Amino acid sequence: MLQKSLIVKLIFCITVVLILAIGIFAFVNINLQRKYIFEGIRQNAVQLSQTIEKSIKYDMLTARNDYIQRTIEDIGKQEGIVNVRIFDKEGKIIAADSVEEVGKFIDKRAEACFTCHSDKVPLKRLSSQSRTRIFKAESGYRVLGVVNPLYNEPECYNSACHFHPEEQNVLGVMDILISLANFDQQILTGRKQIIIYLIFSFLFISGGISLFIFLFVRAPIRKLIVGTQKIAEGDLNYRIGSYSSDEIGKLSKSFDEMTARLKKSREEIEQWNLKLKNEIKKATKKLVQTNEKLNDANKKLRALDDMKSDFMRRIEHGSRSHLAVIKSCLSLVLGEYTSELDDQQKDLINTAERRSVTMLELLDDFLLLSYRKSALGVYHMEPVQLADFLKKMVVDIQAQSKKKNIKIDIQIPLQFPQVWADRAGLNEIFSNLLNNAVKYTGENSEITVSAKQRGDFVEISVADTGIGIAPEDISKIFNEFYRSPNAKSYKVEGTGLGLAIVKEIVETHHGSISVNSELGKGSIFTIKLPIGHNKPTKI
Repeated sequence: MLQKSLIVKLIFCITVVLILAIGIFAFVNINLQRKYIFEGIRQNAVQLSQTIEKSIKYDMLTARNDYIQRTIEDIGKQEGIVNVRIFDKEGKIIAADSVEEVGKFIDKRAEACFTCHSDKVPLKRLSSQSRTRIFKAESGYRVLGVVNPLYNEPECYNSACHFHPEEQNVLGVMDILISLANFDQQILTGRKQIIIYLIFSFLFISGGISLFIFLFVRAPIRKLIVGTQKIAEGDLNYRIGSYSSDEIGKLSKSFDEMTARLKKSREEIEQWNLKLKNEIKKATKKLVQTNEKLNDANKKLRALDDMKSDFMRRIEHGSRSHLAVIKSCLSLVLGEYTSELDDQQKDLINTAERRSVTMLELLDDFLLLSYRKSALGVYHMEPVQLADFLKKMVVDIQAQSKKKNIKIDIQIPLQFPQVWADRAGLNEIFSNLLNNAVKYTGENSEITVSAKQRGDFVEISVADTGIGIAPEDISKIFNEFYRSPNAKSYKVEGTGLGLAIVKEIVETHHGSISVNSELGKGSIFTIKLPIGHNKPTKI
C-alpha cells in the first residue's frame, strides 16, 4: 500500500533531492574551506620564511654564523616547526635547528631540492607557488615544506666581509618544514561539524516538508479519495466541506459542485424513469390491446387463407379438368380429322392446343409457388450427392435437348461434398434452370453444370450460350410473372414463374441465387447451398 501512495513517492523524491543537494553542498563547502585554510597556511609559511631571511640577513652579510645558528635553533623550537635548515649551493648545511645536521650534505634528488634540480639545468628563479610542497613525514603526519632561495643580491657580492661572484645567481636555500597535523585535525573536526550540521538541517527540512505534505496535501487528497468512494457507492450527499485557497482546495470545491450536479442529474433521471415507466405501462397496455386485435385479425386472415386455398384447389381441379378435356379434344381433332381441315383451321387448332398447354403450365407453377410459400410446404432435408442427382435430371430433359442438338456437360466429381437439401426442391430448381437454358439456347450448343466449394457452402453454376439477359432486366427476372422483352422476342412460351419458384426454394434452403449474363452471349446462374454436414438451424 505504501509503495502505491503518492505521498510516500513525493516524500521519497524530496528526500533524494535533499540528500543530493546537501551532499553536494557539503562536499563543495568542505573542499573550499580546506582550500582557503591551506592557502592561508601556505602564505603564512612563505611570509615566515621571508621574515626569517630578513632577521638573519645582517648576520649573513657580516658572516656571523654563530648568531645565525642560534636564531635558527630558537625558531626551530617554536610549536608547529618541524625543521629549519640553510644550505649552500653545493648542498652543505650551514645552519639548522639541530646542531648535528650542520656540515652535512643533502642529496640534490631529495624532495627539498627536487623543485629546482628536476631539470638538467637548475632554475634561476623560483615562483612563490612553487616554493611550497606537501609530503608525509616518517612520523605519519603531513608536512608543509617551504623553500626560500637566497639570491645573490648586489649588497651580497659588494659586501666587504666576504665575496661572491656577481654571476652567481643563488647563494643557498632556506628550507622550513611546518607540521600540518593541527591543520588536518581542524579540517577533520570542521568536516564532522559540517556533516552533523547538514544532517540536522536535512532532518529538520525533510521533517518540515513531510509535515507540510501530510497536513496540506495528504489530508485533502484523502478526503477526495473518500469522496470518490462514496460516490462510487451511490452516496451523492457526501461533501468535503473545508476548502483551502490553493489548487487542492479549488479541486475539493469543484468536487463538491460536481457531486451536487450529479445528485441533481440523478434526481432528474429518476423522475424521467418514473415518467418513462408510466408511458411504457400505457404503451404496453395499448400494445396488448393491439395484439389482441391482431390475433383476431390473424384468425380471420387464416380463415380467409383457408378459404382461398380451398377455392384455389377447386379452381385447379376444375380448371385442370376442363383444360385437359380441351387439350384432348384438340389433339383428337388434329389426329383423326386433320385431312378434313384446311390450313387455316389447322393453325387455329394448333394455337389453341399450345395455349391450353401454357395454361396448364401456368396453373401448375402458380399452385406450386403458393404451396412453397404456405405453411403446408414442408421440406424433407437430407444429404444429396449432386453428381448422381444432376445426371438423372439430364436424362429427363434429353428428349428436348436432342431436338436442338444441345450437349449438357456435368463437371461435378463423384467425391464432391453433398448438399443439405430437399430432393423435390432440388428437382424443381435445376429442372427450371436446365429447361430455361435449353429453351433460350440455339441449336448445336452446350450447357455446362459445374460446382465448387466455398467454406461451408457449395456453389453450383448452370452456364449456357443462349440469348442472354439485358442488364436492366437482371434485377427483375426473379419477380413473379415477369418475362424480359428479350425472352418474349425469342417466341418461346413461358409463365414468368419459374425463376420466382427457384428463388423461393433456394432461400428456404438458407442459400442464395445470382446471375451473370451478357446480351447475345449467354447466362450463368449460380446457386449457393449449405454442404451436407452444415445443417441449417431452421427450414
